[in-house]
Amino acid sequence: MHSGLHGRGALFDTDPPGLVARLVGLCPFQHGPTPLEYAKEPPFVVFTGGPGLGKSAVLGELRAAYEGHTPLALIDCEDELFARPPARRPGEAWSPVSQAVLTIAEQLAEPVAGAGRIAFPRLTAGLLAVAAGGWRDRDLPRIRQEAERILLLNDTGSRVAGFTGRWVGRVSTRLVDALSGTGLVVEPIIEATLEVFSEGVTPTHRRLRKAATWYRDCPRAGGNPKLGLILLSGHFRAGGDSRTHAERYLVRALLADLDDAYTGAVQRTHRPGRPVVLVDNVQDTAGVGLIGSVLRDRADGIADRVAFFAGLRGDGHPSLHNAARRALPEVARATGWEPGGTVSSHALLVPLPPPATTSPQAVEAGR
Repeated sequence: MHSGLHGRGALFDTDPPGLVARLVGLCPFQHGPTPLEYAKEPPFVVFTGGPGLGKSAVLGELRAAYEGHTPLALIDCEDELFARPPARRPGEAWSPVSQAVLTIAEQLAEPVAGAGRIAFPRLTAGLLAVAAGGWRDRDLPRIRQEAERILLLNDTGSRVAGFTGRWVGRVSTRLVDALSGTGLVVEPIIEATLEVFSEGVTPTHRRLRKAATWYRDCPRAGGNPKLGLILLSGHFRAGGDSRTHAERYLVRALLADLDDAYTGAVQRTHRPGRPVVLVDNVQDTAGVGLIGSVLRDRADGIADRVAFFAGLRGDGHPSLHNAARRALPEVARATGWEPGGTVSSHALLVPLPPPATTSPQAVEAGR
């Protein structure tokens, strides 16, 4: 280990490999490949405990261990970023979960050693549909800014100088031009989006066409991708259980796009190990929605290839009632974990004991 997290060898050891290496498939800091303990579905690992036990420090060490070598994202669900909508954006078109999905995708998209940027075309289409539900006030600068931020999720770092910037600018202009009259503009925005996606023969357009088609499988869409996106936007605006359903689709879109980046012989060769998503303070709203979506899809047999690690304040959470629990020493060489028949059984709780280094400085660093 590289940062003095003494007593955490069960997580960060490399020879023999500790929990982290076995779930990610790469040795921390050394980045050599190591066999996966779970080739198909790994547990969603949740580190639990009160303040000062080092949950945030462990997640920070995980980021340091893999950043730049495998796609990685770290969010803290207590950040103000997830507390309320950005200025002038209506709450009906924003939620902590949608913000978390966007923030995670922006970080995962960054290029890593030996591999370029990851594109998120399905998520691009879904987030545009959700954002359009808040574009009724004709605040054009805000709308253009929101659209361009989302469209950049489809950027793979084209070798054609300036292509991405020009393409994003053209598309956002088309979307703004689709705004007319008053009231909701979801349908014209989605129509304009699908029209833009259908134009051109570049890899960007091909990805977006494939992404739009994915939404035809939404419940009650009847094979119509436009209707699927309209329903997604409407469910999100409705709030309550309908919004939870829409948020689950956004999380699923994120993971499906990530899966595409790992399919095919070339991608597998250049992307060893699993992508890593780190979620601190998962007990807050953004974290509960995110982990709930991932666990429910895994329970339904919808696989993903992400190594999730989270920090939870306290010993447990109602949404994790049936999760397995292992003491830290028990996961040093094998977890002995298998998911059961409930959603929360797809998670694994690992209580953190006090760090071996217990000086006041070390305790403060572990908060």
